[in-house]
Amino acid sequence: MISQSEKKYIRLMEKAEELFVSLGYKAVSMDQIAEAAGISKMTIYRYFPSKEELFIKTILSIADRIFLNIKEELETIDGTLEKIDFLLNFGIEYSKKYSLALYNDIMENPYILEKIMKEKIRMTKDIFHDIIRRGMERGEIRKVDEDFVSHMLIILIEGIGKGYFNKITSKEEIEDFVEKFYDFLKYGLLGGKDGE
Repeated sequence: MISQSEKKYIRLMEKAEELFVSLGYKAVSMDQIAEAAGISKMTIYRYFPSKEELFIKTILSIADRIFLNIKEELETIDGTLEKIDFLLNFGIEYSKKYSLALYNDIMENPYILEKIMKEKIRMTKDIFHDIIRRGMERGEIRKVDEDFVSHMLIILIEGIGKGYFNKITSKEEIEDFVEKFYDFLKYGLLGGKDGE
């Protein structure tokens, strides 16, 4: 049976996620979160020393769920190209779910960005590594150094993301960027899309 303390924590995390996802980090106060969760602000501080730490935990919880969802879906997909297609389309769809304020607030805070990117890189490397390894085993992609290729893909995603996201001014620009970036990752400069 779940204790009162556990129920409060679950409610806190649910309401913090709702508010942060829709409004971003800066626009949400601890008072708003406490009110939405039906708990006192002191209760929040028992779990988290600051709003920043609550925000990081919230974003990492979202990332964990997304990661598990991706891993489960990838297990149901057979071919390497189909796995890559799924992964790229998943990224495009997820980029549409979050507010521009959320993206901007993450990018503008070096401490938050570093904590979130560290975990995202770990998860992404695991996914890339698995897709590449299985693709080589099936003979669907040429033999490559899995660690090197996974690392290079992460560096590419990280570098372009950091260099581009600070110039974005609308949610549509995020969606457009993600779609074009994934198109480039999949088809490169030499084409191959739709028989081109």
